[in-house]
Amino acid sequence: MKKTVIALAVGSAFAGSTAYADVTISGSINAGPAYVNQGGTTAISSNSIVGARTPGATFTVGPNFLVTPNGNGGTGSNWGINTNYSNITIGSLEDLGGGLKLDFAYQFTANFQNTNSGNPATRNAHIGLVGDSWGGVWYGTNEQLYEAYLYTADPLDGAAGMGGNLQMMGTAGFGNVFQTGGVNGNPSGCVNANGGIGCSEFYYRESQAIWYNSPNFNGFTAGIYTTLPAYKVNSNPTTGVNGINPVMYGIGGKYVGTSLPIQVWLAFEDHRDAFGLSAVNPLASWNGNGGQANSSSDKAYQLGAGYTFGDVFVFVIGEQLRYEANGNWGPLSGSVGEARYSVKHLDLGAKWNIATGYVGGQIIWGSNGNCSIPGTGCSANETAGTMFAAGYYHTLSKQTQAYVMFDYQQNNNLQYYTTAGGVGAPLSYGSHLWGLTVGLKHSF
Repeated sequence: MKKTVIALAVGSAFAGSTAYADVTISGSINAGPAYVNQGGTTAISSNSIVGARTPGATFTVGPNFLVTPNGNGGTGSNWGINTNYSNITIGSLEDLGGGLKLDFAYQFTANFQNTNSGNPATRNAHIGLVGDSWGGVWYGTNEQLYEAYLYTADPLDGAAGMGGNLQMMGTAGFGNVFQTGGVNGNPSGCVNANGGIGCSEFYYRESQAIWYNSPNFNGFTAGIYTTLPAYKVNSNPTTGVNGINPVMYGIGGKYVGTSLPIQVWLAFEDHRDAFGLSAVNPLASWNGNGGQANSSSDKAYQLGAGYTFGDVFVFVIGEQLRYEANGNWGPLSGSVGEARYSVKHLDLGAKWNIATGYVGGQIIWGSNGNCSIPGTGCSANETAGTMFAAGYYHTLSKQTQAYVMFDYQQNNNLQYYTTAGGVGAPLSYGSHLWGLTVGLKHSF
């Protein structure tokens, strides 16, 4: 829902003129107490791609890439207030005539659970032109199609909170969920909570972005997007640091049947010099940040389909994520070349609209990774994971719902898919996590 207010724009003091424009204020407050519990593992495991990423751990270089025993996993629990994707948006849509409109929006977070949030962070914010017949072009900061296709299908209200598919889809795991910064957050990618440098996720809110979305052609829509090289870093011949150019681009298309209740979509996204492999292993970070890599290319491929049976919508989404880092691995393997890691995810879910609200659930499988290192072998065993989630949203009014959501995640000994929404679990590989949250959602 949107509320319209009158904004007074004061013109030039010399001209003394004024102008009025309609501005909409909208948003969603989605929050509630959440509990997360983690059961540890007693298995000691190692492979050639993952190190123990627990607080205070040291990284031991092994004969391949990185071999560090995982040790005994800890246990623990955590309580807190989840604010999920709570946000406020100020927007304006002006008719310029001839089928052309100007579209502006500025969205910021509404994290009200504590007094230490700092300034509200920018979410989706843009300005652009929209045509009735040709679509629209915008620039600013935005969640792009790869992410949008994931969260619009998700049965647990937008994928961002506990039990949403973004806890496993679009990320390699290893404790990384909703990393801050994004591809263009700084020249070396973003710094995740576990100390690795780089971003492994494919649901960034991209800054410095330009994108085009098509109009709806009998149920078919498409889009293309890219970021500008605003964070390019030149090479430094004195220090030997290689120059990088962090950019990303992507494309997607979706068909929603006009006569049959079917949906099909496809998306691709490529991140250059984001160093996503370093979120799995810090040695693959940029050599200007203490790593071994001088360039990287990370790619994601997504295919989804859905069907509606009366009041029930069922869907399936498959994806493959590939991380590649080119560098000098001499200290480890005596070779120069491209190190690689890839993982596949499958998401199967359903949403059932009932008289009092809706019920949703999904199960997601993550495969063991595949990896390669120049000049030596590579193993990524014990990196699989599984997630099950279910929830119920009860309608209180047109604008307000009460909800309860449950999430369970099982990780293999060298994997750590974790929870989202603001209340995290203690760090421990091979953990089995479960969480429960209740709350209220109010849209305006």
